[in-house]
Amino acid sequence: MALFKLTEDFEDRFKKFLSSDLFHNQPSNSKSDYWSYHTDEIKYTIKNSILTLEGKSGNYIPDKKNSYQFFSRSIKILIKRIIGLDTEGPDTASFMSFKKAFKKIMNENIIAGYQQVQFDKKKILARNFSDCKKIFGFNYAVNEHMIRSYYYINILNSYIDLPKTKFIIEIGAGNGNLISLLKNHFNSKCIIDVDLPETLILTIPFLKDLFPNANILLPNEINNKITKDTLLKYDFIFLTPAQTKLIEENLIDLVINTTSFCEMQKSQIAEYIDFIQKVCKKDSFFFTTNTVEKIPFDGEKQPDNYKNMKPNRFFEYPFFDNEILIYQICRFTNFVQLSPAYLRLEKIKK
Repeated sequence: MALFKLTEDFEDRFKKFLSSDLFHNQPSNSKSDYWSYHTDEIKYTIKNSILTLEGKSGNYIPDKKNSYQFFSRSIKILIKRIIGLDTEGPDTASFMSFKKAFKKIMNENIIAGYQQVQFDKKKILARNFSDCKKIFGFNYAVNEHMIRSYYYINILNSYIDLPKTKFIIEIGAGNGNLISLLKNHFNSKCIIDVDLPETLILTIPFLKDLFPNANILLPNEINNKITKDTLLKYDFIFLTPAQTKLIEENLIDLVINTTSFCEMQKSQIAEYIDFIQKVCKKDSFFFTTNTVEKIPFDGEKQPDNYKNMKPNRFFEYPFFDNEILIYQICRFTNFVQLSPAYLRLEKIKK
C-alpha cells in the first residue's frame, strides 16, 4: 500500500483523469487476460487529499523512508545483523537475492561474446546495493525492482549517450521506477509513459511525488498531435494505448519495454513494434527485455481454452531488420527468477 498527499491543483487534475472517457471507455481489445485480471486488482481511494493505492503486477512502489513499512523492514535487517544472518537477502535453493545478483554481475571481469552485454566500466552508475542507495536521491528505500532498474540503466548507459537522449518512451512503465532513474540521473527532457489507464493510477502520483516541480501532461488533457514543441514543454507525458497515434513520427530517441510485451496479445505486440519503428528517429534505440515465452494469463481460474492458448515467444516477435547490439538471455533474470528472459537492444535503421 502506498500513500500520497495531493496538492489541490493536482488532485483536481487527477480526478478529472479518473472520471474521463479515456479512463472508462477503453477499446475491447486493449487488455490480455493477464491485464484484465491485474487491472481489477489495482485499488485506489482519495480522502482528505490523501491518495491510497494498492495493487499487484505493476505496483512496485518502494517504501517511503518515514513509513511504517520502511521502519518495519529496517528493524528486521538490524536484527539479522545482530544475530549474524545475511542482510543482503536470503538465497533460495535455486536463486540468488537481487542484491547479490546485481553485485556479482556488475563486478565481473568477463569478455562478452557476440551480441552479449559489454558494460562500459566508466559509465556504470552503481556496482552494488550500497551504490544504489548512495545515488538514489529520493526519500524512498531502494527495493528489488529499483535494483533491477539500475541494472538496465547500466546496460543502456554503456551503449547510449544518455545525457544527450532527450525524448524517451517507455511502454508499460509500471509505477515508473526505470523512468524515474532516467529523469533523475540524466535529466531526460521529456519521457512519455504509454500504459493502461488503471496502471497510470500508480505511475502519475509516484512520479509527481518524486518530481513535484515537473510539468506533466495527463491523457485527458491531450487534444492535439504530440510534436517536438509539445515534448519541449513537459517533463512527463502520460498516454493510454489508444493515444499512441498522436505521437509524430521520427521524433523519439529511445523506446523501452520491460516485461510487458510478453503479457499482451500477439496483435498488440505487433502494433507496438510497428509504432516504435515509426516514432523513432533514424539511429535511435529500442531496448526490450521479456520472458522467453509466456501465456498472457493470470488469476485464480484458468480460462476454458487455456490448453490451446499459444504462448508469446520472444524470438517470434515481429522485429524490424534493425542493427542488433544486444541479443542474449538476461543473466540477472536467470539468477533471480524461474522464467528466463531475453535482452535485446537495437539501433533503428531507416
